[in-house]
Amino acid sequence: MSNQVEVTTEIIFHATEDTKKVLEPLVELFQLEENEFLTEKILGHYGNPILLVKNRLTKKRAVKFIDDLVSRIPKAQLNDLINNIEMYFEDSSLFLRIGKNEIVRKEVSMQQTNAIKIKIKIPIYKKDEIAKTYVNLLQS
Repeated sequence: MSNQVEVTTEIIFHATEDTKKVLEPLVELFQLEENEFLTEKILGHYGNPILLVKNRLTKKRAVKFIDDLVSRIPKAQLNDLINNIEMYFEDSSLFLRIGKNEIVRKEVSMQQTNAIKIKIKIPIYKKDEIAKTYVNLLQS
């Protein structure tokens, strides 16, 4: 399955945020390379500058990222995620959000606001196998 796994991270930075404060611990925690991130400058609702920073991992690197992520999520949050897995996927992709402020402290916590978006994609062709596939991935 590792040949088919893809992980995309996406971080939105507002003009007042220091990108290094988030990217440096993220790189360290998940053994990423800073040059793997693509940066795009976009405009917010009121014309304010926003940086959109993305990273895409595939195959074994994606699986390693997932393993590192799962090992750092607090057990209660991981159990909640597994018990409510249907709330976190769309089509055959799993969508998670971890807090930017927690990453700065080199911690991982599931958050809905001010978060790093993580999309885990595995091609799954039978709808009734989506939940089982992701639960197995998170528990492996």
